[in-house]
Amino acid sequence: MRSWLLFFALLLSTSAMSQVLNPVKWETEYRAISNTEFDLIFKAKLDPHWAVYSQYLESDDGPIPTTFEYDAGEHFQKIGKCEETGERYEGFDPLFDMNVIKYKKHAEFTQRVKVSDLSKPITGYLTFMTCDDERCLPPTDVDFSFSLKAPEKPAGGTAAPEKQTPKPGSTAETQPETPVEVPAAKPSDSGLLDPVKWAFALEQIADQEYDLTFTAEMEKNWSVYSQFTSPDGPVPTAFYFDEGSHYERMGEVKEDGHKKEGPDPLFGGVVVSKFVDGKVVFTQRVKWLDPGTPITGSLEFMCCDNEQCLPPKDVPFSFDSAGGAAAADALAPPAGKYVLDNTPVDYTFNYDWATQGCADEPAPVEEKSSLWVILLLGFGGGLLALLTPCVFPMIPLTVSFFTKSSSNRKRGINNAIWYGLSIIVIYVFLGLVITGVFGADALNLLSTNAWFNIFFAVLFIAFGISFFGYYEITLPSSWANKSDRMADRGGLIGIFFMAFTLSLVSFSCTGPIIGTLLVETATGGGPTLLGRIPAGPMMGMLGFSVALALPFALFAAFPGWLNSMPKSGGWMTGVKVTLGFVEMALALKFFSIADLTMGWKFLPYEAFVALWVLCALLLTLYYLGYVRFPHDGPRKAMTPGKWGLVAASAALTIYLLTGFRYSEQSETFVTPNLLSGLAPPAGHSYIYPKNCPLNINCFKDFEPGLAYAKEQGKPILLDFTGHGCVNCRRMEDNVWGRDGVFELISDKYVLISLYVDDREQLEESYKSPFSGRMMRTVGNKWADFQAIHFNRNSQPYYVLLSNDLKVLNEPRAYTPDVSEYQTFLECGLDRYEAYKNGAGAEPKIGIAE
Repeated sequence: MRSWLLFFALLLSTSAMSQVLNPVKWETEYRAISNTEFDLIFKAKLDPHWAVYSQYLESDDGPIPTTFEYDAGEHFQKIGKCEETGERYEGFDPLFDMNVIKYKKHAEFTQRVKVSDLSKPITGYLTFMTCDDERCLPPTDVDFSFSLKAPEKPAGGTAAPEKQTPKPGSTAETQPETPVEVPAAKPSDSGLLDPVKWAFALEQIADQEYDLTFTAEMEKNWSVYSQFTSPDGPVPTAFYFDEGSHYERMGEVKEDGHKKEGPDPLFGGVVVSKFVDGKVVFTQRVKWLDPGTPITGSLEFMCCDNEQCLPPKDVPFSFDSAGGAAAADALAPPAGKYVLDNTPVDYTFNYDWATQGCADEPAPVEEKSSLWVILLLGFGGGLLALLTPCVFPMIPLTVSFFTKSSSNRKRGINNAIWYGLSIIVIYVFLGLVITGVFGADALNLLSTNAWFNIFFAVLFIAFGISFFGYYEITLPSSWANKSDRMADRGGLIGIFFMAFTLSLVSFSCTGPIIGTLLVETATGGGPTLLGRIPAGPMMGMLGFSVALALPFALFAAFPGWLNSMPKSGGWMTGVKVTLGFVEMALALKFFSIADLTMGWKFLPYEAFVALWVLCALLLTLYYLGYVRFPHDGPRKAMTPGKWGLVAASAALTIYLLTGFRYSEQSETFVTPNLLSGLAPPAGHSYIYPKNCPLNINCFKDFEPGLAYAKEQGKPILLDFTGHGCVNCRRMEDNVWGRDGVFELISDKYVLISLYVDDREQLEESYKSPFSGRMMRTVGNKWADFQAIHFNRNSQPYYVLLSNDLKVLNEPRAYTPDVSEYQTFLECGLDRYEAYKNGAGAEPKIGIAE
């Protein structure tokens, strides 16, 4: 198979969905010290466990310090340095291996300035980086603008701080406006963000001529979009005036504010036009022929920050020449509809208790991918590659070359170390290139695509057959020849190309291992670099290359160890064959994801387990010598080591056979722990088919599930899941089926499982008000439902609800601890009983720390 097939597959590796993080909120205000001196104040509020860093760190080798950049201007000058206060922590930080100064919970930065011209604002931006105990987010820029006013009584001491709302460009001089803010749902009522407030004002310009103004005030980092932005991206701001003969519009709506134009990554690089820096004013001039009749209508807008967008909203308005401007009574929802943040939708959730756990309920811990685990997996893959016939014989030859061709022992060791470092650079660069070309966002689109999962499965089978010796996956020989000629130059450059030549000529053995590692780490999700590049593949390649490079440096330093190395021989072929069976077994995982996603059922549970049993049995027979492959030599006598391998593979075969046990509880098969998350759900079966996990009565549509919960008078366990979600299967197999948990879910709750990767086509597609994307499948609809109502896009995610849609306690993600998950369910049940019996009163249950 040609090399392009391998690399094409790697470039299309997938990435799991993850939650968008925004743990730091910034506010600005100022304090007047005198007519000419002011304190500019920057306040950061941080989520628990997160920190921002001081401006004054001991080294540039650690985190990015918080900095403040001011736009140049002669109308002000800074006085002294920027002071900082807050909950300060100073000491050694293992994330950066150095001493740092950082602030948690809150931080305040104050810069005193002297101003000569108050009519000009002071503008600029701040840069900060935030980390918790295990990860860091990319540095972020936050624009700021201060419009300063002299204190009314400057001699009387320091004026109280005044919060800033940046003001856009000037409008025509008018009488003072009387803004009327449109009522909006409080956060405690809706649980969702409400970062834009609208105010309307009316101003008479001449006889029968009026300006109707619509002012949007935005919270920090939020933007609204121009009327003239591309419809291929966000929803443009639009104004809809009810028709009438009592007025005429004079021209189009004008817009005035700090506008930015350019590609927006939130919309796939579409060039957008948006307003930033706090405020934008829209003005419509009208000729009011009958001022006694109000002018009514509605506006539509969409707002986004740097990481997320909220659904478009309709805001009704009414202008009365006598009473000014006000929100129209039309804010009431249409009959038969709930209302959510002024937008008619199907459901309204109550989030009052969404951040409250019970007194005995542990606080939820966000499941994070461990880069150390990925590093160790890569290291293990590198050790396996060392034992293959393409690499192992090269170790003594290469080490002998360095030790014998160098002028002294020290130089030989240095050359060997450089050789090892070159191997690390080559493989880490490969990981960065493959994932960086597309980035996490593009890879994410392929995570549950059936055809790409089938492609990966076929690719892994090709890897396995190559390990069995039927052919070899090689790179073009011209590449190796050119690299070898570069290696003949000598010096450090020559040694680097020696390492590159090894990477090329050993590809037939290392290629399948690298391919498996890159695909598995890319589809496993985790942290990203620069907010775009998945870090898993890079860490996997780092571990792989360190394991591959380490022997060359160690044996060069201690050449006597070469005598204790095992000799090359047929045992290395056994390593390749073992890896071939591993590749075959992993290919079944990708076939299974495609089967579950599309609902084909060509690979049911019993077939999947039977094929894994077959792989383990054939491996046992191979170690016994009854199964042979083209590159195997003559059959040799059994050794104690081989008998050990026979025993291990036979034990694995017997263990996998336990997957055919029958459970009286779930009335289907019992999944072995090793296959949990790899095998399809046990209910995905021909022999004992079950529609729901563990045969628990469940609903896969929210509306009928909600109706049933009301009929039965039970609370709801809302389960956001996916056919390709590994941790969802682990929760069902290892947590839901345990005594205590199973009874709670099956008897006390109504289970509603919404599959976000269900590929069943909707009867009618529609455009999401949240993301602006077309919703064409059932999975699209439920993923959008989760994002809109719970601001999450990762699975599994569990929400406990009353049957009138009150969130009973803090939702949970992956929770493998059985007792912790059981406490979570019991807390929700207690809350529901107290809520039902107390007619809405707060139950007397403590809030978890």
